[in-house]
Amino acid sequence: MTRTKRMTAAVLTLVLLLNFAGCGAKNALFDRVSGAGKFAAESLTIYEENGSFAAEPKTVRDAKQAEEIFGALKDVTLGEVEKTDDKYTRYIFTFADASGSKMSFTLREDGCVVLGGKTYDALGTDTVFEAAGIDPDEETAESKTEASSEASNAQTEPEVTVTPEPTAEPTPEATYTLVDYDGGVFTMQLPQGWQIMTGGEYAGYSIRAWDPNDPDVQIFYYGELGPYFKSAEAKAQYQSMSTSNDPLTYLPVLEDPTLAGCLNAMDDYQDAYDGIMPQSFAFAKIQNMTVLSETPITTPLANYAVSEASILASLTSETGAACTGMFEGSILDAGGYEINGVDVTPSRSAANIFGIIAPEEKFETVAPILMQSLTSFTFTDEYIQEAIRQGNMQAENAAEVSRRNNEMMERVVNDFCEYIRQ
Repeated sequence: MTRTKRMTAAVLTLVLLLNFAGCGAKNALFDRVSGAGKFAAESLTIYEENGSFAAEPKTVRDAKQAEEIFGALKDVTLGEVEKTDDKYTRYIFTFADASGSKMSFTLREDGCVVLGGKTYDALGTDTVFEAAGIDPDEETAESKTEASSEASNAQTEPEVTVTPEPTAEPTPEATYTLVDYDGGVFTMQLPQGWQIMTGGEYAGYSIRAWDPNDPDVQIFYYGELGPYFKSAEAKAQYQSMSTSNDPLTYLPVLEDPTLAGCLNAMDDYQDAYDGIMPQSFAFAKIQNMTVLSETPITTPLANYAVSEASILASLTSETGAACTGMFEGSILDAGGYEINGVDVTPSRSAANIFGIIAPEEKFETVAPILMQSLTSFTFTDEYIQEAIRQGNMQAENAAEVSRRNNEMMERVVNDFCEYIRQ
């Protein structure tokens, strides 16, 4: 609600630092991944994936070996962005430290690195593979299995000619082909044929996109929600003291300062938004949400956040379908001011809210492609500069803003991938 009187300016200025970013300027892999330089690897799990095939994960429990492999990643440098090609096998190195916190890196068999939804040519990955005992030039487990099966069949069964059956209905994953989408002030990769809606501006810029053939499959990104009152009592007391036509009296209440609390209160936020903002925007409808699992996260907003989390949840969509959703975001609080023992300041807000939703039976299939689409969202350089001119963003330099954004996007990808594998 960027046109209301701001009482959370200090926090929202920092939010803007994270929301408007272009391409990173540093080439070292560890310069692009938040906290990598201080991470102490204790164990490692390596996932091998190629299309729908996934090999049995390889676990390295020896701390010295895990640290050696992690150390090899320090020398990896990134080059030009390459075209994504699903024919290559991907190796996801997921490290864990003594506390159980995880950090993942995705290397492709051809030596490229997948980072923040983009694929980069890279140097130094051969050392990582060598330290991990992986030879990408060898046949993958999938091809070995197929070759063994074919050889066995050739020995026991006569050669026969089979008339192909009619092609089966394409899977949801196959039907979602990502194409470049130009939204004027942003670009992203969007599933072909999808509809998209945008709203707000600058810190409050939001997008929601969905499959018109199955509206329950959707993604969204809300740059900023709020400000909120902290209680119904605070809102009532503020209203009693306010002058007429004060737009702050319409602000919603967020009593539960968590991501789940924010998502459960979206109906109230929608009503407030419709009453204040001149343009319309329909936020994703979330009903009967139950959190299935929750993982605390740490973002560059940690010093200003009262809660940050990634959650997996069951919910009911607007059509009444049973769906699964994966969400991530930060809840912020810029402080308060008490009158008669009640904090009447509408200083609570939510930032960088990511979400993907799909029917329960489709979720695991479509989640990877939806995640790839969502994390490809990038504002144009022109819009970043416009935000700066309008005083809606202050940054020491563009490279620092880009670095922070890349850290955030890579962590989102890693967290989403971990959830999908569980």
